[in-house]
Amino acid sequence: MHATSGTVTFIPKTIRTLITSSAEADGKLSVTARRQLKQQAERRKAATIQYEDQRADDLTEVEDESVDVVISLQAAQRMRDSGLDWKKSVQEAARVLKPGGRLLFVEAATIDGVSYLDYVQTLYTMRVAADEAEQEDLSGKEDEVRYPVFDEVGSDDVDLVIVPHIAGVAVKAMDAGLTPAERAAKAAEEEKDRLADLSIAAFERGNKKRRKKKKKKKQTDEQAVENP
Repeated sequence: MHATSGTVTFIPKTIRTLITSSAEADGKLSVTARRQLKQQAERRKAATIQYEDQRADDLTEVEDESVDVVISLQAAQRMRDSGLDWKKSVQEAARVLKPGGRLLFVEAATIDGVSYLDYVQTLYTMRVAADEAEQEDLSGKEDEVRYPVFDEVGSDDVDLVIVPHIAGVAVKAMDAGLTPAERAAKAAEEEKDRLADLSIAAFERGNKKRRKKKKKKKQTDEQAVENP
C-alpha cells in the first residue's frame, strides 16, 4: 500500500506495509504525519511503515507494478501549491500499481480548471510502433494505440468541505502494461481456452445423452423380458 497525503489518521490492520510519499516540494513527510503514522503502528499494531522521502509525483523508491493500493487524500491541490505536478502523481500511481490494483482518492474536483476525475478516466497506456510504453494523457498522435490504464472508475461528490471534492476508486486494468503483441497473444490464449471449454461442454453433453439413451434402452429391454 502506498499513501500520498499530508494527514494519515487510520491504517487498517489488513495492510502489511505502508510506503509513504509527500505532497511537499522536498518530498519529506510533515512532523504531524510522521507522528500519526507512528501512533498507528504502536497503538493498533497496524502496517509496517516504510518511510520514504519522495515526492508524490516522482515515486523513485517504488518499483513498477509492486503496490496493491495507492491512496491520495487531498493531495493534488497541495502538490499544485508546492510546485509539484499532480497529473504526474496520477501517472506514478498507475505505474506502481499492480494490475487490478486500486487508486483510492479524495481530491478537489478541479485543480486549475482541470477535472481530477476526467484526468484519471482519460489516462492511457500508449503503445507506439516500437512497442515503447508510457503513461500519458491524450496526445492525439495518429501512430499510437491507446489503452485505458484504469478500466473501472467510480466516484461520489463530497459535501463536507467548502471547496467541491470527489471521493472515488479507480481500478487498474489487468492488461494495462501489455504490448499489442502481448495483448494479441493473451486474446489468442483466451480464445483457445474458450474453445476448449466449449469442446469439453459438448463432450459432456454427448456423454449425458449417451448415458440417457443407454439407460432408456436398458429399461426397454427389461420391460421386454418381463412381458414376453
